[in-house]
Amino acid sequence: RLRTGFPGAAMSAGPISSTVALFGDFVCNSYVFGASAWYFFLSSPVMMKNLGRERFVPLMMSLMKVFFTSCTVALSVSLALTYVHTKGDVRSVSFLTQLLALFGALMNKFVIGPKALAAGKASMGERKGKDGDATLGKFAADGGFGGKGGTKFWHRTVVVFVFVMLGGVLGHMHEALAKVPA
Repeated sequence: RLRTGFPGAAMSAGPISSTVALFGDFVCNSYVFGASAWYFFLSSPVMMKNLGRERFVPLMMSLMKVFFTSCTVALSVSLALTYVHTKGDVRSVSFLTQLLALFGALMNKFVIGPKALAAGKASMGERKGKDGDATLGKFAADGGFGGKGGTKFWHRTVVVFVFVMLGGVLGHMHEALAKVPA
């Protein structure tokens, strides 16, 4: 075993050490948490206000694909790193919460997101010139496009699976941080 320089922490001499895997795991999960906070809570209200609904929606629709692709990649890498730093314990809370986070991202990337985008495209043609009430709260409460064509349902379902993803990320990081040597 190699010494890391940290009291009580040692690394294995394998292809990737548990310490390096844990660090990479934190980086991936921090990215997902930060990107989610930025995408949903920080940039969206500002862009909605400044761009108006008609310009905001197509932009967010194209960014949604990039967002969920990047989250899926980061969480897949993190799951592999979790396997390493838990030493293959697929029943550990750390592994299972990471799997939950990946499930939320995969559902939005491959199932819910495409249906939400299709419903959004279908109803975007029906919606013209209603920028007078350009608040994100009103937009989200209306389901994005006034709820026509199932858009309200799909918008809310995307949000539910984002919370599943973030719940998994936060649970995973809490559990993994508990294992960091003091």
